Amino acid sequence: MIGPQLADENLVESFRMHGRWQEPAEVCEQDGVLMVAGSTSRPGLYRNCAMRLDSSVSAGRAFERAMKFFGSRERGFALLTRKRLDEDMDSLLADAGIFPRGSSPCMIINRELEAAPLPKGVYTVPIEGESQLRDSVQVNMDAYPRLGVSAADVASFFVNGDRVLKDNVSGVVAYKDGVPLATALTYVTGSSAGVYWVGTLTAAERQGLAGACTRLAVNAGFERGARVVTLQASPFGLPLYQRLGFRNYDGLSFYTFGRSQVS
Repeated sequence: MIGPQLADENLVESFRMHGRWQEPAEVCEQDGVLMVAGSTSRPGLYRNCAMRLDSSVSAGRAFERAMKFFGSRERGFALLTRKRLDEDMDSLLADAGIFPRGSSPCMIINRELEAAPLPKGVYTVPIEGESQLRDSVQVNMDAYPRLGVSAADVASFFVNGDRVLKDNVSGVVAYKDGVPLATALTYVTGSSAGVYWVGTLTAAERQGLAGACTRLAVNAGFERGARVVTLQASPFGLPLYQRLGFRNYDGLSFYTFGRSQVS
C-alpha cells in the first residue's frame, strides 16, 4: 500500500499549496482536519474546503470542526472524503440525507511514459519561470469553465507566481506560433508527484495535446525523484489517463454546505 499512501500525501499537500498561493487565504490544521479558506467566499475545491487527515478523529467531530471554522467566517465550504479512509464520514452524511455533489477517481502510475509525437508546428516548453506559468494559466482559464471552474477562479490560484514556482512546481506548455495551446503541472512532494491543471485551449482540442503534456508532466515527476505519480481525473480526462496506464487506487468525493448550513 506504499503507492496509494504516497499518492494520498501528494493529494493532501496540493490543498495546502493552493491555500498558500491564494491572497488572501488561510490554511488551518486543527483537531485532525485540514481547512482552507480561500480568496473568495464560495465553497469549492481549493477555495473553501475541509478534509479529515486523522482517521482516529470521529466523523462527527471532524464535521463539527469544519462547520465551526467556516461558520465563524460566514462561508460555505466543500467537505472532501476519500473512499478508502472516510467511509464513516460518507455514512454519517448519507444517514442525514446528504450526498456528494461530485466525485473523481484518484489514479496512480509507477512508470515513465514514452513521449508522444506532436502535430506539425507544435512544440513544448518546460515551465521554469513566471512567463511559462502565465501561459499555462491562460490556457486553463479557457479550459476549466467547462468543468465548472470560472476563469477568475483559475486565475485566483496563481496570483503569486513566485510562490507557485517555489513550491517545487514544474510542468509543460505546448505552443504553436508562440500561442499556448495546452498544459499540465507537476507538484513533487517527497517521494510522490501529482499531475494537476491539465488543460487544452478549446480551439486546440482533439489534437492529442493534453495527452502529450500529461506524459511529459508524469516523466518530470519521476525525473525529480518521485516513486509514484498521481492525479484526480475529471470525466473529460478519465479515458485519456486510462489509456496512458493510470489505475484507480481511491475515489475523492465532495459535499457542499452553504452559509445557511454553517451559521
